[in-house]
Amino acid sequence: MQLPNFSSWLQALPVAQLRALTLVGVLVGVWIVFAILTDGLFLSPRNLTTLATQVAITAILAVGIVMVMVPGHIDLSIGSAVAFTGVFAALLIDPVRGWGITTDPLLICILTIGVGLLIGMWQGFWVAWMGVPAFIVTLASLLALRGAALTITGGSTVTHNGILTFLAADFISATWTAGAMAVVVFGYSIIKYFDWRARSRISDPDRPLSFLAVAGLPVLLMGLLAVGVTAVAFSYRGTPVSMAILGLVIAIVAFLMLRTVFGRHLYAIGGNPSAAAYAGIKVKWNVFFAFILLGALYAVAGLILDGRVGVAVPNAGIALELSVIAAAVIGGTSLFGGIGTPLGAVIGALLLESLNNGMGLMNIDTNFQMIANGLVLLVAVYIDKRARASGR
Repeated sequence: MQLPNFSSWLQALPVAQLRALTLVGVLVGVWIVFAILTDGLFLSPRNLTTLATQVAITAILAVGIVMVMVPGHIDLSIGSAVAFTGVFAALLIDPVRGWGITTDPLLICILTIGVGLLIGMWQGFWVAWMGVPAFIVTLASLLALRGAALTITGGSTVTHNGILTFLAADFISATWTAGAMAVVVFGYSIIKYFDWRARSRISDPDRPLSFLAVAGLPVLLMGLLAVGVTAVAFSYRGTPVSMAILGLVIAIVAFLMLRTVFGRHLYAIGGNPSAAAYAGIKVKWNVFFAFILLGALYAVAGLILDGRVGVAVPNAGIALELSVIAAAVIGGTSLFGGIGTPLGAVIGALLLESLNNGMGLMNIDTNFQMIANGLVLLVAVYIDKRARASGR
């Protein structure tokens, strides 16, 4: 029996999966280089845990902005929105500078997410229903929300008395991490198996190759990731709570984008808004809900940022939107709409934070880190443009 050649194996891969695989290869290469240059310090369990906490906020927001960028929009207000929701959460707690309403973490999280939803509704209303370009709407929000955060705090930091610290500083035990990873890999394997079955029924004369390319490879990578996460968890203090939150966000958004009618409609809108409208898709409602969901993630990121910093800072998150957009684009999300996946955005965020972390360990000036991030973003946009031109 003749084995399939490498080119036919690559052709069997879906485009999004091929891009993700390429990005993973780049990420692994970056990790190997930094491991060599730092004498193994980069891949130490402690530094990988630090990297995980660093990437959580950017990745959560990158996952969210995919929902807005896929239908062809943008969000420049992310940094200001995160700062505002973080300040709001701290004001609920602080009895001196704030309102001192409650110290219940659950109630604080619910109220803060509610504020994030309202911000998303406000922006979605202007974009979807009033027809104002998202660039202008979110630019206005960038200024207004930053001004509001400075106004209600008087430009001062607000303490949360350590109540939100658990979101960034606490860990989930290694045993629970191992169990969760096993469940994730098993569930993901089942999903990919049924995907393969569905593809086989349509047109797939070479089932073994199809299973390897379409189902087997992603499952293998997911298994290796699970083993790596579990190993780091057992080697250090466990899994950061912020990473567990990121995993939950990825699961929810990936399900919405890839497994629901809502997600398919977003991709259709990004591909051709006029054709989507003629096909009966409610373009305005779908865009409106995309902004609302991103609004909820503003609040999640704001809460984690409070826990990480220890206080709420009204000037926090400046230029955060640039890192988030860069992560999404590097992860394969197109600035022109119609293309992008939540997992790709997470890998993009991990690549950016890996560059920052590795260069930080090497004591490279932060100015050079910014230059490196800018060059990586430029190359990613160029690749996206070439891929569109070639039909990939």
